[in-house]
Amino acid sequence: MDKSEVEQVLITVKSGTEEALNIKIYKSGILARRGCGGLPGVKVSGMSFTGDSTYFDRLMGSVSQQVLDENINHEEKIVTGSLEYLVAFYGVSGNGDVGERAEWTKSTGLRFFMDEGTSFRHNLLGFVDGLAIEAMRLTDSWYFDIMMLGLDKMRSSSLPVQTLANAPKSEEGLLQDFQSYFEQVSKKGLPGFAEGKVYVSEGGVEHGLSFSSEGEGLTYKFTAI
Repeated sequence: MDKSEVEQVLITVKSGTEEALNIKIYKSGILARRGCGGLPGVKVSGMSFTGDSTYFDRLMGSVSQQVLDENINHEEKIVTGSLEYLVAFYGVSGNGDVGERAEWTKSTGLRFFMDEGTSFRHNLLGFVDGLAIEAMRLTDSWYFDIMMLGLDKMRSSSLPVQTLANAPKSEEGLLQDFQSYFEQVSKKGLPGFAEGKVYVSEGGVEHGLSFSSEGEGLTYKFTAI
């Protein structure tokens, strides 16, 4: 598959049946993500129609034609528990759609399905892990806003108009996601994600978002403007 043909990148990380990360980035400007790469997996998910290929172009800047030529599907016998790393590339639509409804006619990818205690090593396994980290870094600020929308019903001024967020329905599920998210992200970066942004409540009231440190923890507070 030629690099110029790629129009969607899918990255997933799984431990057993639990998904730790799912990111989809489209050349058409669609951005979707669930999770932070750790366990328990964060269930809050979001999708935005950004209108341009900025995220896609930045991520594909880390992908060479040599990687696209590999097409690896490594599987091994599972003894203790499974780990799966996947990055897949899709392109050349067969139905004219270049978004979620696209019927791609070309694809390639790198999949490593391994036992937790594996001694398997491959240079492209390191590439997949690194690309997942890069995709998270590129979308961390956006995903923070998705979390605020999903957990607190506060919509960031930075989110595209066409944005959807899904969150657990139960209070228990929301609390678990709240704890999991803030345990898995870097606390140092969080204040920067909110800097210069306005968050609007369901009632239309604008708020600022501030952070304060408590020991090793970090708390946040919305204040009406």
